[in-house]
Amino acid sequence: VENATLTRYTGSYEKFQEMYAIKRRQEDAAYERQQAEIAREKDFIQRNKARVATRGMANSRQKKLDKMEVLEKRTEKPKPHFKFQMDRTPSRFVIEAKRLILGYDTPLTNPVDLQLERGKKVALRGVNGLGKTTLLKTLLGMIKPISGNIELGEFVTPGYFEQESTKGNDNTAIEEIWQEYPGMTEFEVRAALAACGLTNEHITSKMMVLSGGEAAKVRLCKIMQKPVNLLVLDEPTNHLDVDAKAELKRALKEYKGTILLVSHEPDFYGDWVDSVWNIEGWTTKII
Repeated sequence: VENATLTRYTGSYEKFQEMYAIKRRQEDAAYERQQAEIAREKDFIQRNKARVATRGMANSRQKKLDKMEVLEKRTEKPKPHFKFQMDRTPSRFVIEAKRLILGYDTPLTNPVDLQLERGKKVALRGVNGLGKTTLLKTLLGMIKPISGNIELGEFVTPGYFEQESTKGNDNTAIEEIWQEYPGMTEFEVRAALAACGLTNEHITSKMMVLSGGEAAKVRLCKIMQKPVNLLVLDEPTNHLDVDAKAELKRALKEYKGTILLVSHEPDFYGDWVDSVWNIEGWTTKII
């Protein structure tokens, strides 16, 4: 989908890239040819409309121009740039949990002992419904465990990416950032959102009408405005397009802090995480 137009391609992703590049070149060439033709016609009309002998031809060409379906210049999709700020170095263990049992009314897991060491990048995997999001929120103190102890290390400053935006969020993208960082100027907020690949239309739209990928970029932007030394990311790639996903991967590989990531995409994290925790080994559910 590009500029509100759906184009279907068949074949592999590599074939799509090849065909898409050809299509872009053809569209650019057609636009340039038409612009050259328009310029020639306008020049002829300007030179001949005042002369009695050529006025008829000038008027005829003007009518031709008026009826011409003018091609629009293809607009480039803004490319995002993600960069997470690093806070001061925390203690050796960023999170420690002992005999931790997750759940709400009933246990989702057996007792689990966890240690997340400073600077480590860990992916959390497992089928849906086993408590991955519950684990992240429990470790951050957002919800209480059924039992067990959790201890955050000294000087830990987390940045948390929620899987979905809050339902019924009436804020615009600008207001969403401003609400969190009231000291930022409007120029700074706009620049931060634009750096994440959002257009002026996105920036001034309400969160509830943005696409999943656009809303995800706003949530990532919020995290990037402050120094953190622990990134806790709940399926951040879910709605991102290929370019944004590649840029996020680059930024996370470059980040020097600790990462705890929930993802169903081994291709996204497989070459940069230090270890993978499989929650399927902890669950009380039958898989």
